[in-house]
Amino acid sequence: MSSRDLISARLERIQETLSLQLPPGDTVRPETRGGGGARAAAALAADGHTLPPEQRVAMHDVLGMGGMGVVHRGTQAALGREVAVKAVRPDKRTRDSTAKLLQEAFIAGTLEHPNIVPVYDIGVGGEGQPLIVQQRVEGLAWSDLVGDPAEVQRRFQTDDVLEWNLRVLMQVCNAVHFTHARGVLHLDIKPSNIMVGAFGEVFLLDWGLAMTLRDDGRGRLPLASENQDVIGTPAFIAPEMLAQGDPPLSERTDIYLLGATLYRICAGRPPHQGTTALATLFAAATRAPDPLTEVPDELARICGKAMAFEAEERFSTAEELRVALQGFLQHRGAVQLAEEASRKVAELETRWASGESGAEDESSQVHALFSAARFGLEQARSIWAEVPRVGDNLRRLRVGMARWELAQGHARAAHTLLVDVEDPPADLVAEIDAEIARLAALDARVGKLQAYRDERDWRVGAATRAGVIGAIGLTFVVLPVIRALSDGPEAENWVLPIGEPVGFLAIFTVLAVAARRTLMGSSVNRNTVA
Repeated sequence: MSSRDLISARLERIQETLSLQLPPGDTVRPETRGGGGARAAAALAADGHTLPPEQRVAMHDVLGMGGMGVVHRGTQAALGREVAVKAVRPDKRTRDSTAKLLQEAFIAGTLEHPNIVPVYDIGVGGEGQPLIVQQRVEGLAWSDLVGDPAEVQRRFQTDDVLEWNLRVLMQVCNAVHFTHARGVLHLDIKPSNIMVGAFGEVFLLDWGLAMTLRDDGRGRLPLASENQDVIGTPAFIAPEMLAQGDPPLSERTDIYLLGATLYRICAGRPPHQGTTALATLFAAATRAPDPLTEVPDELARICGKAMAFEAEERFSTAEELRVALQGFLQHRGAVQLAEEASRKVAELETRWASGESGAEDESSQVHALFSAARFGLEQARSIWAEVPRVGDNLRRLRVGMARWELAQGHARAAHTLLVDVEDPPADLVAEIDAEIARLAALDARVGKLQAYRDERDWRVGAATRAGVIGAIGLTFVVLPVIRALSDGPEAENWVLPIGEPVGFLAIFTVLAVAARRTLMGSSVNRNTVA
């Protein structure tokens, strides 16, 4: 039986189910039969809803361990789902460490965002220690991926690893912007505190250093304004995190950390380097990170602004940084076009300087390079009008090519190349103008010589002359013959009448007027007509 027949056979039962005339937009729900409600209640009780707090989460193997905390794989009995359970390491348990763990739970618990791991509950372990029950995220720390392009390509099927990393960072910017809106600073943003899930999910982890900018009135959360300690990860640390409260920590502290993470993406290493933590902190306080040289200039500028030593010189918000990264990705193609064209300009300048561009094949290569470079620069500017150095490179290209064309004896081509150049070199313009004037004088002289030659060239209008002469000759022969035949054999002492010469003259005049442009075009033809 087909699905259509089956539905038709059950139509009466379906009508009974929908006897309440539900609106089309409402959901049709199944009825509960066979004691299902009782079974569900029994299952809830058995799964842990009536268990004491210390038995509601079962802890299994260790997923990871940090300086103060340890994370176990766990099972939440009530829902039967796997969770991550964070606790203080047994050897680090103190009143302060326990308080910090609870503060982390309080802060993370107030932040509900797609890029922040949700806190499900605060539980109690078998020894009475507090536990943070969180969503378990299956994936890798970003620090394991950012230095392994091949793994990124394999896992996420991308050929552009830089763009993939930047998009991960943009999602982190989203999370940070959200936390700032809630008055919370993370203060430990770095690749190892960012998790990338198996399906590309991005999570900002580890809120152990987080502080709030707003007093909640309950004293549960540490206030950034009261911090007097050096905090953070030395390799990524912001200058004010070393200042012990003066200047105070702010949203722009996290902006610096986002910029330091961007630096790690671009340079392949953290911005601050040292053999020890103290040496690294000293480097962060006294030296600016090495400039980025292997990335597009625009991306280097974004990173530099995010990591400005003075907080007020940085991006004002994480969203502003995200938008800058998004803009870079949007017109990245224009930057790549411009960079490739710039390399062609440099290659052309080498060829021009070598002086070996006179050969025909070399000349063709120069013209091909010039066309490709000019197209690339103009196309880049059409995509993004503010692409750096395009105007300077176009000027270099046109001026250099004009000098080369002039050296090849192509002054008019050189002049055309300078038409769109603003304020071209005065010496080059003078050379081109002088050469064009010399060529104009030479052209005038050559024109006169050609005109003189054409005046005396018997080949000019030869066909027309031959046609006119042939027509007159044929007429001169044919007309008398026709006249003689028409007078009959008895005609004697025949004399050419005056009418025939006049007819000849008329025919010649018509032919001369019809072909006057050719017959008057040279002295040979004029003499022939005369």
